[in-house]
Amino acid sequence: MQHIYSTWRSEYIGRDKRDEGCAFCLALEEQDSSDNLIFHRGESCFVILNLFPYTSGHLMVVPYIHTNQFSDLPAETLNEMILLVQKAVRVMEEVYHPQGFNIGLNLGSAAGAGIAAHLHMHVVPRWQGDANFMSVIGQTRVMPEDLGQTYQRLSEAWQADSSK
Repeated sequence: MQHIYSTWRSEYIGRDKRDEGCAFCLALEEQDSSDNLIFHRGESCFVILNLFPYTSGHLMVVPYIHTNQFSDLPAETLNEMILLVQKAVRVMEEVYHPQGFNIGLNLGSAAGAGIAAHLHMHVVPRWQGDANFMSVIGQTRVMPEDLGQTYQRLSEAWQADSSK
């Protein structure tokens, strides 16, 4: 899995991103796997790992509706987003035992949204001291596991979780 991920990430970084389309919408066209990082599809939202995570387990809950307007989302979609975030927290508590979480939306590029055209909710597990000197001074992240391993661990735990 590490080789597939490394190749895919290299291709992602090196490609011409102009006029390519929405990364989330493109991922939806592929079969769920460690290649596209989607490990759950619900009625109106899906769960995908962040290609450039802040910590191991960093995932996003994304509505199928391609919009950057929070007010465009129907109540059913908002409800499912929150329920999927709740399950993500429960699953990550079992898999990673974090000491806390950052959960939120970055609406618009001025707010820090990397994919501003398609809103999404981040779920980031946190530990004391996880923002070490590498991140702060070197602007480099050190991850204890690769995305293929994260995908495997979270998708297995997600399937095994019997709660809604």
